[in-house]
Amino acid sequence: MNTENNNDEIDLMQIFSMIKEGFRKFLRLIISVVTFYKRKWVLFVVLLIAGAGIGFFLDKYQDAGDNYVQEIIIEPKYNTVRYIHDFITEIENNLNDEAFLKKIGVDPDKIENLKEISIEPIVRGTDVLDNLESRYENKEFFKSVMEAYEDEELNEEKFKDFYKHHRLILRFKNGNKENLKITDAILNYIKSNEHYKKEIKLVIQQYGQDLEQNQKTLQFINEYLTNLSKNTHKSEKEIIVVTDEDELPTMSITSLLQQKEVLMETIKKQQKVLIFDKEVFTIVDYGTIISKKKVLLSNIIFMIPLILFIIVSLFFFLRYLYREANEFVNNK
Repeated sequence: MNTENNNDEIDLMQIFSMIKEGFRKFLRLIISVVTFYKRKWVLFVVLLIAGAGIGFFLDKYQDAGDNYVQEIIIEPKYNTVRYIHDFITEIENNLNDEAFLKKIGVDPDKIENLKEISIEPIVRGTDVLDNLESRYENKEFFKSVMEAYEDEELNEEKFKDFYKHHRLILRFKNGNKENLKITDAILNYIKSNEHYKKEIKLVIQQYGQDLEQNQKTLQFINEYLTNLSKNTHKSEKEIIVVTDEDELPTMSITSLLQQKEVLMETIKKQQKVLIFDKEVFTIVDYGTIISKKKVLLSNIIFMIPLILFIIVSLFFFLRYLYREANEFVNNK
């Protein structure tokens, strides 16, 4: 029994000794690393400064610095979404075509400052639902359909013309004052499409006529209700004529009040169209050109010094391993 106890104590002492020796080696390693960087601090400071300088140069002169961006939120009208998207794509593909640029009223000498132009829908599932509801008038059915779609699917091409608002993005190389003239020329050309101008003119004319007629009908209903309030002996069941058809339908006062409410909503919508829908699109937000810095993780000014630091440290580490391996072989 005593022999077994002594053996157990010896084993425990050996284990503690091994742990102690391993911890001692770990501390020596840390001290060696700290001592190494302490000895070479001048070299690494120079590397960091040089790397920051190189990163700043690349950041500023190789298209990795400030991005001058203008974002304009527009609301296309009269099913012109695809026309506007296709036109913006055409501009992107013809930035070097002088004849095309002159056609849309952009100075070819100034367009060089435009780095990129694109347009994207502002994705909202409710826009798709509202669009389908207005077309088919079955809200509950399409609500269940929309719940089956994921956000990624809503970005697909087939939903593009369902969204109410779209973001026009222009990226410039610098903050030149001519940038806004380029933006205005592009927007004005989109609005100048002759086909849509004729269609809009006809729609506005029809809405104006309908609005005038509805206002007259509403005035008649209001006058009738006013006269009725002055003659309280009239029964609510009394019938009245409200249209000019050959076979005149009749309505009760209750149904007349309901029609008044519908008329008021219709008039509001028609007035809104006559004010906001006179062009191919309306501008919701004409964003100013702002300077945007790239995010920290992708900024070269921070990446270059870090890469140099790692490379030089790895070089010294590999040299140390080679020296240790060489001594180990020679001692054999």
